[in-house]
Amino acid sequence: MAVFTQKKSTEAVPVKASVASGSTGHSSLIGKTLLVKGEVFSEDEILIEGRIQGKIKVKNRVVVGRDGVVEAEIDAREIVIQGKVTGDVRGSQRVEIVPAGTLHGNIQAPRVVIADTGFFEGSIEMRPREEKASAPPQGGEGAHKPTGK
Repeated sequence: MAVFTQKKSTEAVPVKASVASGSTGHSSLIGKTLLVKGEVFSEDEILIEGRIQGKIKVKNRVVVGRDGVVEAEIDAREIVIQGKVTGDVRGSQRVEIVPAGTLHGNIQAPRVVIADTGFFEGSIEMRPREEKASAPPQGGEGAHKPTGK
């Protein structure tokens, strides 16, 4: 009787992460079988199809894919939730929960989009982005209120 074995290929297979339009072309993929515990920092966009537990800080966009499960605080320019997120999220420009997305946590962002069948449990704080050039006080710079003396 013969015994057959199957060799597993160890070749690296290139993976293209296709994220929504407007992407920078530079993205990192957290694959379906990857579990990250700790802190994730990136200047580029990241697509999460695996699991992350801890903290995520990204200067660009974070996309939690349909298979993504995140138990972490997320701080990024833009956050798109297609999978499951447990933790507070802060988007400096925008946070979006798509129809299959789930968020258990608080949102802080100037723009928030929650799809009709998306799930959200928490609170939302929407403040406009801070402007770099501050406007002069009303009444001009030399205007003083009378003190009543």
